[in-house]
Amino acid sequence: MALTASPKVFKYHSLVQADSFRLLLLLPSPSHDSDLHCHVLYTTLSQCDRDIIDQYTALSYVWGDPSNTGSIYVDGALVTITATLDAALRDLRDASRVHRVWADALCIDQSNLTERASQVGLMAQIYSIAHHTIIHLGPLTSEAETVLRAAPSNTSGTVAYSRDLVDVAEQHMLQAVWFTRVWVFQELVLSRDPWVQCGNLRARWTDLCRMLLPSAWKQNSKELQVLADMNSNRGPTRLKFLTLLTSRRGLGATDPRDMIYANMGIASDLSSLLRYVQVDYRKTCDEVYESVARYLLENIGPGGPTVFFPHATSSELSKQKDLASWAPDWSLPASNLVEMYKDNNARKLHLDSKAHYAFVGQPLTLAWVGYEGDVIESFSEQLPDPASLNNKERIAYQAAITKLKGMYSNIWWSGDESGQHQHVDLRGKEEEHEKLCRVLNHEWLQILGKELPGPQAKSSKEDMKIEENFLGCFGKWVADRAPQQLIMAGSGSEGMASLMYTHLLPQHIPSALTGRRFAATKAGRVSVVPRNVQVGDLVVQLAGPLNALVLRRDPRPRNACSAREIKTALRKLNEDDSIQPSLRAEAMARIDEMAIKNCTLVGECYVDGFVGWKLKENYDCDIYALR
Repeated sequence: MALTASPKVFKYHSLVQADSFRLLLLLPSPSHDSDLHCHVLYTTLSQCDRDIIDQYTALSYVWGDPSNTGSIYVDGALVTITATLDAALRDLRDASRVHRVWADALCIDQSNLTERASQVGLMAQIYSIAHHTIIHLGPLTSEAETVLRAAPSNTSGTVAYSRDLVDVAEQHMLQAVWFTRVWVFQELVLSRDPWVQCGNLRARWTDLCRMLLPSAWKQNSKELQVLADMNSNRGPTRLKFLTLLTSRRGLGATDPRDMIYANMGIASDLSSLLRYVQVDYRKTCDEVYESVARYLLENIGPGGPTVFFPHATSSELSKQKDLASWAPDWSLPASNLVEMYKDNNARKLHLDSKAHYAFVGQPLTLAWVGYEGDVIESFSEQLPDPASLNNKERIAYQAAITKLKGMYSNIWWSGDESGQHQHVDLRGKEEEHEKLCRVLNHEWLQILGKELPGPQAKSSKEDMKIEENFLGCFGKWVADRAPQQLIMAGSGSEGMASLMYTHLLPQHIPSALTGRRFAATKAGRVSVVPRNVQVGDLVVQLAGPLNALVLRRDPRPRNACSAREIKTALRKLNEDDSIQPSLRAEAMARIDEMAIKNCTLVGECYVDGFVGWKLKENYDCDIYALR
């Protein structure tokens, strides 16, 4: 019996030097359909940077469906690759010359987590040293050919702006998956000379942008906006890490950790970030995201928590089931909620957030001193975007608003130790004012009780009861406010009055109520809360310049030693001489007496009439241990 030779297996050799990397020597073929062959060249970035003859091309592409495969012979061994890489290499292959190419799937040993992390750390240099970068969008369609052939790099001169050409690009080429993937931003921004290629036809990135993004390009085009944003970041100015994460969150990444790693190399604050996060594929996604959250909270600037906490709210539930509630899941799209309303007139204690919280233990717990302000007892349906409410057709309501605004022409201010206060003189108009306020109240009761999905749409009797309880509380609350001579409309309105007025404006503007709920509290206040609120959730004011937060009691068992760790860490904050004593709450001297309450973060809230950390108030503080 004849013996059959075992197929040759490709094996990676180790990368020895700090800047070692691999290149593919893509062998030529006059036939597009012939088998792909290459050799692997072991070299260094410093050698390639000095080499003015044998330069390499970096490939930027989308990995695609791993079950849809192609193949290439690497040093004689058959290696399976994704179909997208197979197509890109065929389109790059020259008919007669060897082509030096860097492609991550082959040039990095993906099974070696240590090497993978090291090479990801070099990717900024890999793309910046490459003589060219080829952005491979896929096969050449007739529409892509129309756009690419019109680019100056494929013509003898400058091409005039064409609306038809832009429409073709917008509807076809710019719809490519490449524009939605997280890694490609770094690859583009750092590339010396990027080219866009479909099939075997290519054009310079800069030429395409000049052609498709003239000064008059239509601002409402999502595709052109993405192109413009990517192009604008190719300059020498680098963005901060939070800005990069915010603008790119929710984009495609096979590994959710790459939402972090793909943005690190182009962040202006990379040196600070590296003290908290390093590229390491041995760490879980939870560990990476929590380390990033710690970095952002401690380095975001004076606004600190006020800027940070809104990012922890997403439009979807996190897929990372063990991720801390205070750590944003950057693999999910942003919630797109309007910034929560803030009262700016009350005088408050000025407290430094950093004097009142500490990260302890593994997994990380965020321990923060604060006090409980109220408890959620019932809540409404989620409030829709104002555009769906047909506000222009609310004739009686809009007429009442117009009359009320006419009454508020003589607003005046006063101030005392608790803050500034607005007043309006309604002498002789009290009855008319109250009547108009009742028109406003009736409209809101109609919206909440009849226009939104009501209790009949609820999935359980408990849900129905929660909604009914809220409508009763809300009806009493608005009825009590009607005779109080509050400013209920216009730019002088404040708090809930301002939020409700803005939401029902006939001209649609972004509203802080959209995507949130109204809630009634134990103290009889009406509040604006996250959509995933539950009965029994706490309204808590943590120390610092924060909005009130909704927290949820966490019944999960915690490590017994964590209580000691938490109090030890918080006591050390009292020894920090860099924090002015006046910016530290008096309660910090009583750390040992405080109870530790295990909670999770639900999100920011606004409670009408509730002012945190008022002057000359004594607060019964606790430590909120957040996971």
